[in-house]
Amino acid sequence: MIRVIPPALTTSRLVLALSAASAAFVVGALVLLALSWGAPLPDSWGFRGYHIFHAIGFTAVGAIVALRRPANAIGWLLFSAGVVAALGGFGLEYGIYAIVGRATALPGGFLGAWLGSWTWVLYVAGILPFVLLLFPDGRLLSRRWRLVAWAAVISVLVTTALMAFKPGPLQEAAYTENPFTPLPSSMVDTLAAIAIGSILPVMGGASCSLVIRFRRSTGIEREQIKWLAFSAVPLVAAGFVSAVLPDKLGQVLFVFLLLSVPVAVGVAVLRYRLYDINVLINRTLVYGTLSATLIMTYVATVVLFGAILRTFTSGSELAVAVSTLATLALVQPLRRRIQKAVDRRFYRSRYDAARTLDAFNVRLRDQVDLDAVRGGLLDAVHDTVQPSQASLWLRR
Repeated sequence: MIRVIPPALTTSRLVLALSAASAAFVVGALVLLALSWGAPLPDSWGFRGYHIFHAIGFTAVGAIVALRRPANAIGWLLFSAGVVAALGGFGLEYGIYAIVGRATALPGGFLGAWLGSWTWVLYVAGILPFVLLLFPDGRLLSRRWRLVAWAAVISVLVTTALMAFKPGPLQEAAYTENPFTPLPSSMVDTLAAIAIGSILPVMGGASCSLVIRFRRSTGIEREQIKWLAFSAVPLVAAGFVSAVLPDKLGQVLFVFLLLSVPVAVGVAVLRYRLYDINVLINRTLVYGTLSATLIMTYVATVVLFGAILRTFTSGSELAVAVSTLATLALVQPLRRRIQKAVDRRFYRSRYDAARTLDAFNVRLRDQVDLDAVRGGLLDAVHDTVQPSQASLWLRR
């Protein structure tokens, strides 16, 4: 007798098995991290153990989305990224413990360090273009975008090969040399040129796909794309800063902002509190602009009053005090002005609705005729809520 296993049961078992493997790698990496915490290591990108954060975030969200939406490729992308991150994090921590953290080296340390030095490419450089291409339904916008998808595959494979086989110190484990260097130097240079030259075209093409999808979308799909954009824009900015400037702050910021991608994708695909994105975007625009304006105002007033008062006082305490008071006094007026500017530019319907209600309130104060009030109220409802039909009954 042939036993047929339902697809849902097969999916659950697969997710459970890979989640258990990812959890085992994460626990092992944490134990090794604790055992070799004081090991002397050269400076490297980001901070030690950041792969573990990514493994937990991507695996958890990916598992939930894969179970709830098994036909959507987005969940499996996030899930596989988490498993790969867990494997790479375990390899790096085992390499440190086996090579640097002990007086006598353990077998397999070089293999673990080598494995962790290139797996990050698969879930950092590999997942982002495919999320942009496939989000939110797990399918390409059209067959024409297969070219961009294949270009992304080639770019990821070339970059992975470059990181895995280039000679010299390992990318994520600079305390040891690469034990696997089968490629000639000319081929390594070619791979480097292809990897660097393909980043912008691939990411640009994937971003264009998402922009086109957003312009064509309506309703739920548009709100889903807003969630992804809300996490992707600061991530791209942090990635640019961490790539251009050798600054730890930008690198750490990129590490944590990358975790916002699976969270935003999970919220969008599962449609949990989907429409809260409009509030988040509004508050981010308002308070981000307000914070930047207040900081610039504070610095400018400190410099200005410091220069003016320098001839009368010996220190800058008075200038700081005056600048602080001036900045505090500007908080509420600036917030109201910025809120109106944001609503007028990005939320025109809300801005027009508020103006309509304000105008109706002004007319209502001077109006005593019930028929006129009824007509004005219905006009205000039609202009703000825009219902298909509205009626009003008044008791006389």
